[in-house]
Amino acid sequence: MRSPYIPFLAFFILLLLTIPFSFDFATSVVPGWHTTIFPPYFIGGLIVITVLLLVTIGYWLLSKRTDKTNWTLFAIHFVLTIPTIIYLNFPSIFLDGQQANRNELIKDVEFRIKLIPYTWTLFIFAQILFLIYFTRTIRQSKT
Repeated sequence: MRSPYIPFLAFFILLLLTIPFSFDFATSVVPGWHTTIFPPYFIGGLIVITVLLLVTIGYWLLSKRTDKTNWTLFAIHFVLTIPTIIYLNFPSIFLDGQQANRNELIKDVEFRIKLIPYTWTLFIFAQILFLIYFTRTIRQSKT
Protein backbone atom coordinates (compact mmCIF):
# COMPACT_ATOMS: atom_id res chain seq x y z
CA MET A 1 0.00 0.00 0.00
CA ARG A 2 1.27 3.42 -0.92
CA SER A 3 1.54 5.86 1.97
CA PRO A 4 -0.66 8.60 0.38
CA TYR A 5 -3.64 6.31 0.97
CA ILE A 6 -3.16 6.30 4.76
CA PRO A 7 -4.84 9.72 5.32
CA PHE A 8 -7.74 8.63 3.11
CA LEU A 9 -8.20 5.40 5.06
CA ALA A 10 -7.91 7.18 8.43
CA PHE A 11 -10.66 9.66 7.58
CA PHE A 12 -12.74 6.95 5.94
CA ILE A 13 -12.67 5.05 9.24
CA LEU A 14 -13.65 8.24 11.09
CA LEU A 15 -16.51 8.68 8.64
CA LEU A 16 -17.71 5.13 9.29
CA LEU A 17 -17.48 5.70 13.05
CA THR A 18 -19.55 8.87 12.75
CA ILE A 19 -22.44 7.37 10.79
CA PRO A 20 -25.15 6.55 13.33
CA PHE A 21 -26.58 3.06 13.42
CA SER A 22 -29.96 4.33 14.56
CA PHE A 23 -31.51 7.45 13.16
CA ASP A 24 -33.47 8.30 16.27
CA PHE A 25 -35.24 11.60 15.99
CA ALA A 26 -38.60 12.85 17.16
CA THR A 27 -41.52 12.65 14.77
CA SER A 28 -45.02 13.90 15.30
CA VAL A 29 -47.81 11.38 15.85
CA VAL A 30 -50.59 13.84 15.01
CA PRO A 31 -52.72 12.29 12.26
CA GLY A 32 -52.51 14.14 8.98
CA TRP A 33 -49.36 16.05 9.82
CA HIS A 34 -45.93 15.08 8.69
CA THR A 35 -43.89 17.04 11.16
CA THR A 36 -40.37 16.07 12.00
CA ILE A 37 -38.41 17.72 14.77
CA PHE A 38 -34.69 17.29 14.46
CA PRO A 39 -32.75 17.75 17.69
CA PRO A 40 -29.51 19.77 17.65
CA TYR A 41 -27.26 16.73 18.03
CA PHE A 42 -28.83 15.19 14.92
CA ILE A 43 -28.15 18.30 12.85
CA GLY A 44 -24.61 18.55 14.28
CA GLY A 45 -23.96 14.92 13.43
CA LEU A 46 -25.27 15.45 9.92
CA ILE A 47 -22.92 18.40 9.45
CA VAL A 48 -19.94 16.38 10.72
CA ILE A 49 -20.79 13.43 8.46
CA THR A 50 -21.03 15.73 5.45
CA VAL A 51 -17.74 17.47 6.23
CA LEU A 52 -15.96 14.16 6.86
CA LEU A 53 -17.30 12.81 3.57
CA LEU A 54 -15.89 15.84 1.74
CA VAL A 55 -12.56 15.53 3.58
CA THR A 56 -12.36 11.83 2.74
CA ILE A 57 -12.98 12.63 -0.92
CA GLY A 58 -10.34 15.37 -0.68
CA TYR A 59 -7.73 12.97 0.68
CA TRP A 60 -8.67 10.49 -2.04
CA LEU A 61 -8.10 13.14 -4.71
CA LEU A 62 -4.79 14.10 -3.11
CA SER A 63 -3.66 10.48 -3.08
CA LYS A 64 -4.40 10.25 -6.80
CA ARG A 65 -2.66 13.53 -7.73
CA THR A 66 0.49 13.42 -5.63
CA ASP A 67 2.70 10.83 -3.98
CA LYS A 68 3.86 13.08 -1.19
CA THR A 69 1.85 13.78 1.95
CA ASN A 70 2.51 16.41 4.60
CA TRP A 71 2.37 14.10 7.61
CA THR A 72 2.57 16.93 10.14
CA LEU A 73 -0.52 18.65 8.76
CA PHE A 74 -2.31 15.32 8.48
CA ALA A 75 -1.54 14.49 12.11
CA ILE A 76 -2.73 17.91 13.30
CA HIS A 77 -5.89 17.59 11.20
CA PHE A 78 -6.61 14.11 12.52
CA VAL A 79 -5.97 14.96 16.17
CA LEU A 80 -8.11 18.11 16.05
CA THR A 81 -10.99 16.19 14.47
CA ILE A 82 -11.04 13.39 17.05
CA PRO A 83 -12.66 15.35 19.98
CA THR A 84 -15.79 16.13 17.97
CA ILE A 85 -16.11 12.51 16.87
CA ILE A 86 -15.78 11.35 20.48
CA TYR A 87 -18.33 13.92 21.62
CA LEU A 88 -20.86 12.86 18.97
CA ASN A 89 -20.48 9.12 19.47
CA PHE A 90 -19.98 9.02 23.23
CA PRO A 91 -21.54 12.11 24.82
CA SER A 92 -21.34 10.68 28.33
CA ILE A 93 -17.77 9.38 28.21
CA PHE A 94 -15.81 10.05 31.40
CA LEU A 95 -19.07 10.88 33.18
CA ASP A 96 -19.66 8.76 36.27
CA GLY A 97 -23.42 8.31 36.61
CA GLN A 98 -22.99 6.34 39.83
CA GLN A 99 -21.72 9.28 41.86
CA ALA A 100 -23.28 9.53 45.31
CA ASN A 101 -22.89 13.30 45.47
CA ARG A 102 -25.45 14.94 43.21
CA ASN A 103 -23.62 18.29 43.20
CA GLU A 104 -20.46 16.67 41.87
CA LEU A 105 -22.46 15.02 39.09
CA ILE A 106 -24.00 18.38 38.16
CA LYS A 107 -20.53 19.98 38.11
CA ASP A 108 -19.25 17.20 35.84
CA VAL A 109 -22.17 17.66 33.44
CA GLU A 110 -21.69 21.45 33.41
CA PHE A 111 -17.98 20.98 32.67
CA ARG A 112 -18.78 18.69 29.73
CA ILE A 113 -21.31 21.19 28.39
CA LYS A 114 -18.66 23.92 28.57
CA LEU A 115 -16.29 21.73 26.51
CA ILE A 116 -18.70 21.40 23.57
CA PRO A 117 -17.90 24.78 21.95
CA TYR A 118 -14.18 24.03 22.23
CA THR A 119 -14.57 20.71 20.40
CA TRP A 120 -16.52 22.41 17.61
CA THR A 121 -13.89 25.16 17.39
CA LEU A 122 -11.13 22.56 17.05
CA PHE A 123 -13.15 20.75 14.39
CA ILE A 124 -13.72 23.91 12.35
CA PHE A 125 -10.06 24.92 12.67
CA ALA A 126 -8.96 21.46 11.49
CA GLN A 127 -11.20 21.62 8.44
CA ILE A 128 -9.95 25.11 7.53
CA LEU A 129 -6.39 23.82 7.88
CA PHE A 130 -7.21 20.93 5.54
CA LEU A 131 -8.85 23.25 3.03
CA ILE A 132 -5.72 25.42 2.91
CA TYR A 133 -3.51 22.34 2.56
CA PHE A 134 -5.76 20.88 -0.15
CA THR A 135 -5.82 24.05 -2.27
CA ARG A 136 -2.06 24.56 -1.99
CA THR A 137 -1.32 20.97 -2.93
CA ILE A 138 -3.68 21.05 -5.91
CA ARG A 139 -2.15 24.31 -7.14
CA GLN A 140 1.39 22.92 -6.79
CA SER A 141 0.51 19.72 -8.65
CA LYS A 142 -0.88 21.73 -11.60
CA THR A 143 2.38 23.59 -12.10
